[in-house]
Amino acid sequence: MYQDVQAIESVGQCERQPPFPDYSKVKPNKAIRAYRVDMHVDYEPGDHPVVFRVTSAGKELRPWQAYASYDLTGGFVLYGHCGDGFVVGKVFGTPEARPRHFDDSRSSGDMAAFDPESAAAAGKKDLQLGYTCVRNQ
Repeated sequence: MYQDVQAIESVGQCERQPPFPDYSKVKPNKAIRAYRVDMHVDYEPGDHPVVFRVTSAGKELRPWQAYASYDLTGGFVLYGHCGDGFVVGKVFGTPEARPRHFDDSRSSGDMAAFDPESAAAAGKKDLQLGYTCVRNQ
């Protein structure tokens, strides 16, 4: 999948921005045994980020990128991943998005899987999706 951009138009004054933070080397806190990942997906037309909130025992974990990541495939399937050393426990969310496991629960090949296209077709475009992650023993 790629984009072929013909022209770029500024939506405001152009200013040099700092580079995006590099979270590639950040790892989950070793004291954390389990946590919850909540994702808000605005599936209306336009450019909307997936908003993450990661918590453990009611406390927010930061940076969230150490604990969760996602892929949106060319087939519009959204996959949620746990941080290093964790596996997916439970998957939940807007039923029309078909929350499910990609593989066997708590297996190393598992991911949280969601179908936002089916939800949109059913008229649901404000999606609350999530999954839990547990330490891989």
